[in-house]
Amino acid sequence: MTKLITLTTLLAVTLLAQSPGTSGLTEAQTAAIASLNAGLASQNEAVNAARAALLNASLSEPAMLGARAEALRTAELTLADSRAQAFTKVQASADKLTPNQAATFVRGGGRGGQGGGNRSFGTGGTIPNITRAQVDALTGLTNQILPLTRAVTDARAALNAASVAGTPNSPALLAAVDALKSAELQVATTRAAAFAKVQASRNKLTPNQVTAFLALGGSFAGFAFTLPQPINFAEADGSVAIFDGKTLKGWDGNPKFWRVEDGAIIGESTPKNPSGNNYIVYRDMEAKDFTLRFEIKVEGTGGSGFQYRSKTGLPWLANIADNVTANVGPVNLNWMMTGPQADFWPNSPDWTGQFYSENTPMRILAWRGQVVEGSGMARKQLMGNIGDRKQLASLVKMNDWNEFTVIARGGTCMHILNGQLMAVMVDDDPNSSNNQSGFFGIEIEATTKVYVRNIRVKKIN
Repeated sequence: MTKLITLTTLLAVTLLAQSPGTSGLTEAQTAAIASLNAGLASQNEAVNAARAALLNASLSEPAMLGARAEALRTAELTLADSRAQAFTKVQASADKLTPNQAATFVRGGGRGGQGGGNRSFGTGGTIPNITRAQVDALTGLTNQILPLTRAVTDARAALNAASVAGTPNSPALLAAVDALKSAELQVATTRAAAFAKVQASRNKLTPNQVTAFLALGGSFAGFAFTLPQPINFAEADGSVAIFDGKTLKGWDGNPKFWRVEDGAIIGESTPKNPSGNNYIVYRDMEAKDFTLRFEIKVEGTGGSGFQYRSKTGLPWLANIADNVTANVGPVNLNWMMTGPQADFWPNSPDWTGQFYSENTPMRILAWRGQVVEGSGMARKQLMGNIGDRKQLASLVKMNDWNEFTVIARGGTCMHILNGQLMAVMVDDDPNSSNNQSGFFGIEIEATTKVYVRNIRVKKIN
């Protein structure tokens, strides 16, 4: 026992070191530790629930802090006692751990696995619609409790070490659990006071923001790495609809080719009613930086594309077929668009998803599968590849709805089709037509029928 008590002191000092696992274990020892962990699962869950209740009380029920802290003490003591009993059995068996193995086991939090580092994954990680002032306020809260959370970490380390090196309900273990309760209560009390000040200020968090802040652990320190949530095309997510699904309100195009049917904007060009290059323009918004989402499908052999940052009324550089002129008369430049385009030609093996500069000499700047850096018409350089152009074509749905996202920020534009990044264009020329605020619009080209619906824009500026 003397050796174990000496080991306890050592473990309490070294507990915070990160450990990738309990090293040098035999298969039998590994199985014994796994069995120990499985046996403590319900006690660990009870501790986690009690800690969550204390955290919640610090943000919403400060009068309950004392009771929640006592409930946490009870759960921590039950876990520590159970761990002490289980580890004593391991050490009394043929699978006994060496002192070095035991030290590593404790560095793993008494679980024999990942140690005290914070390279874990969790949920959350964001607070909806948080302002810069709110971030500053919560950062101030975090700075107030950060030294106290270190004391909690040290106290929990000491409790883990005592539970491994001692016996259930030993004086050392009881003293350690009381110290942990005191440290946890100090953090909760300080957090409650700081949060009350935030909520009494102009930076008050909404209920949804409070819920998200709880998911972060009630501070900006020590929370797990998080994974982003997949996009949901049905969610508004701060965006606005620029097509109401019923009318062409705000849209400007030749009625010979553009109409609304079944909740979609339809553009149709036929041999008897040829359109050539033709566009419908959304006049009620101009934008430079934004996230655009829409669904699109094409029937026929022609193609389409979605214009953004685009202008109208500029001279048209391409030839217009005689049959188109005979059908519609002289070109109406108010219905012709110049600027970046998210290309969509499902019948083409190469074009869908690419970055195309409509009605300029730049033309195709980033083919599907490419990341390109350029400077207007001066240069363009392939910086890297997203994937094989032909393989990416397999993600394009023929005669079916495709989800398209365009992200434009500064000189960088990204095209994402059905969840797959297709092209990235970085244009460093501030005077380039790719970098100007402009209109959104839809193109129809050649003999085809295009459908576009659920068009939403989250405008940054």
